Amino acid sequence: MVKRFSSLKEILHLLFPMVLTISLELSIGVVDTIMLGHYSALDLAAVGLASSLWLPVGCFLMGVTYGITPLVTRHLHGRQPKLVNLYMSQAVGLSIVFGIFASVLTVIVLPYFVELLVDEVETRRVTISYLYLFAPALPMLALMTAYKNLFEAAGRPGFPLFVASIGLLLNVIFNYILIYGEFGFPEMGARGAALGSSLSLYLCVALFFVYDRYFNKKPLFTRLVIRYTYNFSMLLKIGAPAGFAFAFEVGLFSSMTWLIASFGELALGAGQIVMSYTSFLFTPMMAMSAVTAIVVAKAMSNEGVDGAKERIRTISILGLLYASTCFVLTQLFRDYIPYIYTNDDEVASLAASILLISACYQLPDALQTIFTGALRGFRDTRSSMIAFCVSLFGLSIPLGFWLSHYSPWAETLSVRGFYIGLGSGLCLLAGILVWRLNIVLRRYEGKRIASPREAV
Repeated sequence: MVKRFSSLKEILHLLFPMVLTISLELSIGVVDTIMLGHYSALDLAAVGLASSLWLPVGCFLMGVTYGITPLVTRHLHGRQPKLVNLYMSQAVGLSIVFGIFASVLTVIVLPYFVELLVDEVETRRVTISYLYLFAPALPMLALMTAYKNLFEAAGRPGFPLFVASIGLLLNVIFNYILIYGEFGFPEMGARGAALGSSLSLYLCVALFFVYDRYFNKKPLFTRLVIRYTYNFSMLLKIGAPAGFAFAFEVGLFSSMTWLIASFGELALGAGQIVMSYTSFLFTPMMAMSAVTAIVVAKAMSNEGVDGAKERIRTISILGLLYASTCFVLTQLFRDYIPYIYTNDDEVASLAASILLISACYQLPDALQTIFTGALRGFRDTRSSMIAFCVSLFGLSIPLGFWLSHYSPWAETLSVRGFYIGLGSGLCLLAGILVWRLNIVLRRYEGKRIASPREAV
């Protein structure tokens, strides 16, 4: 196969480490869901709703710091490593300023959404408590992403992988102690999960700082330049579009939780199980998207559009094989998967029926993710944002709402109607992106991007 597809070795070399790192990072949310699912259905539903509210905000913070990668790569390869301090100083200032703003937003604004979405008083109380305890960790989420991007841009992905592993281990330990009240600590439930996740994020950032400052043989971030901590316009200009795109993409799935909240804590718990499971399956697709952007940009610099097409075809085949595997496994084990997360038979039964639907849109989800990465490799990000907007507001939400509330099958479908709408929107999104990518490929026919630096 490597001989048949000359680009396969290049793709797999990038893909495997990225899949592992992202999987470990996302496993923190999976651990929260599993532990709380075995604790109580109410706490599981509360954390599901809270996560759907803060996650788009957190993803915007993470996306903004993605701008550090091309800037750092440029100067490290240009043998101007001291300029890295300027951009990391901007990343520190941006993470703190925007992180504090996000924390205030989470504490003051998001509880009003909880009151609008949830009728049960106890679920509302636990959800708001979770938001209050997790909010102070948002600046650390942005700063940890900046450090991760710094090391990866320098060609040192091993340490971010190590930090992700330590973060997962710490989160498991903190959750066990604080959720269930072990070793003399109070039993806190969902609040314990929020506190455990916050502590693990702070310790991960401390680990990055201590290693780079005192143990790294070739330190990357050696000096904080104070004046650039509040003058971060260059980093913001590059990172803001990525932040909005990332938040908008995550918002597509988070909106499912908001919409099904009116169906009660049973539906919220089942929805959280489905979101946690499908998010874990989505991890390799996220890595495929990032790898597609990298290899397409490099191919356009060195080989032209033919090289880009070859790599897109290769990753598309990998994506289709992976999506087909996910479809078969989910269909075969849909009745057993929910019991990984919960002991409640009602929650598990509803989650199994939703998994039957979600398995059917794995294929268009894989395609839209890969083509989004391909367009990013051609420096075309605006069209992806527009496509997401059309699929979300033009089809997914209206169709899902109609199927669940007003269609002749509303009573039978109930919350499942929203997931049918989501699948329809993803099919539309994949179709739009395929159409747009064909236009871009024709535009670049016979052309090359001037240099790898410009490609980045």
